[in-house]
Amino acid sequence: MTSSLEEAEAVLLGDRKKDFSGALLDLHRVGGPRADAAVMGFVTRLSALDHLDDLYEPDLHGLAIRVAAELDPDRDVEPFWDLLEPRPPKNRLVRKVMSWGALAYPDTFPRSAWGYTRLRRLTPPPVERYTLRHGADSATVRVSAAMALGDTADPAALDPLAEVLHDPSTDVRLNAIQSVRRLHHAAAASALDGHPAEAGLVKALGDRRAQIRDAAVRALVLWERAELVREAASTADTALAEALRHTLTESVDPLPQTWPGDSTTL
Repeated sequence: MTSSLEEAEAVLLGDRKKDFSGALLDLHRVGGPRADAAVMGFVTRLSALDHLDDLYEPDLHGLAIRVAAELDPDRDVEPFWDLLEPRPPKNRLVRKVMSWGALAYPDTFPRSAWGYTRLRRLTPPPVERYTLRHGADSATVRVSAAMALGDTADPAALDPLAEVLHDPSTDVRLNAIQSVRRLHHAAAASALDGHPAEAGLVKALGDRRAQIRDAAVRALVLWERAELVREAASTADTALAEALRHTLTESVDPLPQTWPGDSTTL
């Protein structure tokens, strides 16, 4: 009987493009040297393809790199540089409307850049790399960089995220809050004690936008800081206090997955 490992290996050597993602995720679940070799072989295969080849998709390339990074985050990064060379989209209309930021920062945008947040030997390394992106004029770039910082699984990302919590863009702040929340998977609850990110979340409880307030409540709950929400409610006006207390009673909704194998959504 053919094993799931053997089936995945065969798929990645074939041309059934619709099955590539499933095979990569199967190899992620199986793990081990043989799965790693199959994934890296697929990365090499995609890197050698012309970007107009029917088998090539940046999202598949990014997913393969993410699986490789999950299997060994300390691996040599040389085989992955190819995706950092911007490849224009196949569709002419998409090329026309695609943002400058996506072309200028191919390591920052979701999907095609899935793996770069976890490759520890990048130069500069992930936290530093995505911190630098927050100097961009484009809010779209800063949103993606905020998402990427939360996906690094590195508690050091709390430092730049504490600054990003004060970004003038609502979307950037929301993604920064969600990234601080996501990082509770990477550190003990005590990591937030007295940290500027904790103060930033508390400040967000008073934001006039319910979406920001609710996200901050959920982040504090998952960081085991529900008492800070209660303290804020005790000194807030009636309407805000009721809103904060109501959010505390609700179940925490999962965040969007950063990649198809993401397990940090709650």
